[in-house]
Order: sequence, then C-alpha cells, then structure tokens
Amino acid sequence: MSTPPPNPLATAEPWNLVANDYAIEVVPQFQLFAADALRLAQLPPSPRIADVATGPGTLALMAAANGATVSAIDFSATMIANLQRRAAESGVTTVEVVQGDGQNLPFDSGSYDAAFSMFGLIFFPDRAAGFRELHRVLRPGGRAVVSSWAPFRMPFALIMDSIRELLPGLPFGQGQAPLGEPEGFAQELREAGFRDAQIHQITHTVPAPSLAAFWKSAQRTTAPLVLLQKNLGETEWSKVSEGVYGRLRNQLGEGEIKIEFAAYLGVGIK
Repeated sequence: MSTPPPNPLATAEPWNLVANDYAIEVVPQFQLFAADALRLAQLPPSPRIADVATGPGTLALMAAANGATVSAIDFSATMIANLQRRAAESGVTTVEVVQGDGQNLPFDSGSYDAAFSMFGLIFFPDRAAGFRELHRVLRPGGRAVVSSWAPFRMPFALIMDSIRELLPGLPFGQGQAPLGEPEGFAQELREAGFRDAQIHQITHTVPAPSLAAFWKSAQRTTAPLVLLQKNLGETEWSKVSEGVYGRLRNQLGEGEIKIEFAAYLGVGIK
C-alpha cells in the first residue's frame, strides 16, 4: 500500500511565500478570530500564554497588548522575521519569538495559563502530537484554543470549484478539511487529554472594495493558490486566474463583495 504524499501545507515553503503579504493584508481578518479565541480562553490577569504556529503573530501581539507574556513559535522563518519586526515597531517587549516545531515544543511542561493555535495545528503532519504538546505545556485548569476552517463559503467555495473544473486532474481542495467536522474535532481534543471539549462555530464577514481587489489579494495570501501558481508557472496560471475570475464575476459582479469566513474554535481544559 503506497503512502500518500505529504500535505504541501505542512511544509514551510508556502507559508514563507505568503508571509510578507499576510502581515499586511490578512492580519485584520485574523484579528477578529484572535479576539474570539482570547475571549474563550478566559485568561487570568497578566497571563502567560503560548501561541503555536503563530504565523504573523496576530494573537500574540493582541494578547501582549493586553498584558500577557507570550511565547510565540512558528516553523516559517519569514513569518518569524515579520513577527519580530512588527513587535519591535509596536514597542512590544513581552513576546518571546521562536522558530521551531509545534509538534515538539521547546517550552516547559505545566508553565502556561493558556495555549493557542490559530489555523496552524490543522496542517501539522501529526496533529495528535500537536494537541498533546498544547496539553503538556498548560498548567492544570488552563485552556487550549485551536481554530480550523469550517466548510468554505462564498466566494472561496466558488474559487475551489472553479479550479477543480479548470484543472480536472488536480486533487485541489478535495475531501474534508482538517478538523472540519465538530465531533471529530472534539474527539481529538479529548484523546489528547483535554476535558470539557467544546467546539464553537464563528463567522465573520469582511468587505472587499471590488471583486478585482479581492481576487488580487487572494492570489497573494491564500497559501494553496500561491503554491499552485508557483508550480504551474506564470503562463499557465494566468489562464487559470482568468477563468476563475470570469466565474466569480458571473456570480458576484464586479463591485464590492462580502467575504464570509467561517471557523471552528475548539476549546479544551487541562
């Protein structure tokens, strides 16, 4: 029986590719979910928290601005460099930034009031190890909050459908998303040792000034799209991009659009 190929999103390459545009364009929408996660964590005053697969450090910087001491880790060197720069520019001194593996955290056991992974642990090759590490570093009674994407809504659902139509031999966006089903999500939390596992579905709607602006941004900041562009090459991707945009325009028009981001936030207590 052949071993399935590794998920390319479990490697640093696509995240290095999108890191610079993430820090500019994606942070505002991630801040909405980070605020939800911080609320669900029920943090004590002046908490110590871990932010695993921190990406551009959205949650880490928000938590630090509200009095937390943060250990933030990511395997993408470019994401880490951007977080260090953003922390310095904002004068934040309570975020420890580490490049490393979320499946083997370089943090002491039982030393954090809360642990988070915002849209990062979902891509780990060994999710169970990621959950166990979050559990290990928490103090008794501490909460972990992990986020995943709920099934895509418009316009991202149309993008994925369009690419599959234009590139029928490509296994793009097929199958259930990681932690994309609430009961299975809760079960993985329980298997890692968490109690009182709860899954919260949260949706935020973000406007884009025009369809063209949205599609340009999506091509810069959506890791699977950026990786696909790199693999196809500029000429072939331009044909795909034109086809996707045509399908988007036919259904959504060219003016301002509303983008729905739906996520599951799983919470477990040590």
